[in-house]
Amino acid sequence: MPPGAGPAYRLLADRIRGAVLDGRLAVNSGLPSERELATGLQLSRSTVAAAYTMLRDQGWLDSRRGSGSRLRLPIAGTGPDRGGQGIGPAGLFGYPAPTDDGIDLSTASLPAPAEAMQRAAALAVADLPGYTDGDGYAPFGLPILRQAIAEHLSVSGLPTTVEQVLVTSGAQHGFTLALQELSAPGDRVMMECPTYPVALDAIRAGRRVPGPIGLPGPDAEVESGTPWEPELLAATIRQTAPRLAYLIPDFQNPTGALMDEPTREQIVRMAQASNTVLLIDESFRDLPFPGSAHLPPRMANFDRGHRVVTLGSLSKSVWGGLRVGWIRAAPAVVNRLAAARALGDMSGPVLEQLIAAHVLADPRAALDLQRRRLADRAGVLMAILASELPDWRFDTPTGGASLWVALPGPFASELARLAPFAGVRIAPGPRFGPDGTMESYLRLPFTQSPENLVLGVRRLATVARQAASGRPGAVPGWLA
Repeated sequence: MPPGAGPAYRLLADRIRGAVLDGRLAVNSGLPSERELATGLQLSRSTVAAAYTMLRDQGWLDSRRGSGSRLRLPIAGTGPDRGGQGIGPAGLFGYPAPTDDGIDLSTASLPAPAEAMQRAAALAVADLPGYTDGDGYAPFGLPILRQAIAEHLSVSGLPTTVEQVLVTSGAQHGFTLALQELSAPGDRVMMECPTYPVALDAIRAGRRVPGPIGLPGPDAEVESGTPWEPELLAATIRQTAPRLAYLIPDFQNPTGALMDEPTREQIVRMAQASNTVLLIDESFRDLPFPGSAHLPPRMANFDRGHRVVTLGSLSKSVWGGLRVGWIRAAPAVVNRLAAARALGDMSGPVLEQLIAAHVLADPRAALDLQRRRLADRAGVLMAILASELPDWRFDTPTGGASLWVALPGPFASELARLAPFAGVRIAPGPRFGPDGTMESYLRLPFTQSPENLVLGVRRLATVARQAASGRPGAVPGWLA
């Protein structure tokens, strides 16, 4: 322990608590015995005992005779480190709404490429009379759109037939459909941590058990050269035999990481050996920055046993208002999912599917514009962060739509609570994990206009110091 930095037991307790908040120590995992930890850290046993007592008193540790000590999160309303607020898994929910002129830095979605969308919409309206004589129902999706999706995937290097495509109302719809049909309540679903929070919500709502695999944060040294540690993944799959694994290998949401080719191949091989279905979310696949390195092959390129189910969407790459996505899988799986879909959603809107078909017929103009926008705005966001908040760390992205920012301390939820009073909405790290940890991280999308990105960061800077201090300040609605 550094000399002159306070009592050793308090420093030890702070470091353990910080490791939990950062996700380096998992909630519900066991700590070594007092004797073992004292020996390992070359501290007195009384120091370790005092640290454990402090953690128990604050609600971070649950100790039972004969069962050892296990980490937990304080119950909301009892945690002393947030002025009585507690730290729980609620994340973004429950925070005040932004002011009317607030800047939303919680949503990673670009404005539409206007000219491309208007052109596609005009062509779709011209096509519509050819469909009005029919009933309008297409449970698998309009044939013209299924064909366009199959050609889009084939051109990118993944041979695909129409029979392998099911049209959905976005990637999240496809994920929920596959989750419900390809797993059962109580099944374990392996996922990255952090991950896309709405998918995590669906897993919880479906009474599945999330099994997180940690991804290192910004600037972390990774022995394998990729944030996805193959040996850790292999061990987790062997030990837990998950029914499903949900992964985002292309510009992962929220970290922006890109999985390399050897890791993709190894994961597919492991999934086949364990009979695990891989749900691969490619929502950001079409958003590499101009001039960036060539993308690795899609995960399905390595699939020899029909274990990969690919989720795609136009909502992230083109426009959030275009609610069209797809599932690519073996024809038998597509038929099964289409039958399940018909129970709650007979078919998607014909006009919207026609628009999507025309967008995919020649997507270059729309995608090139969106890629340039994202690359330019990422540069703006990184520059203003370096200027206004230089101790916030992040990796330089090569695609995708957001930065995964490491804060200088575990105060992401407090910052999210204060940010709306400064006219900003943000998504704190705990929103992206299953157990309320990752308090030292937040996601900052670079999909807003450059002006809003600059203004938003400057507004965050005005409340960052107060959030880091953990002390309530003079904000509207605060009851001292």
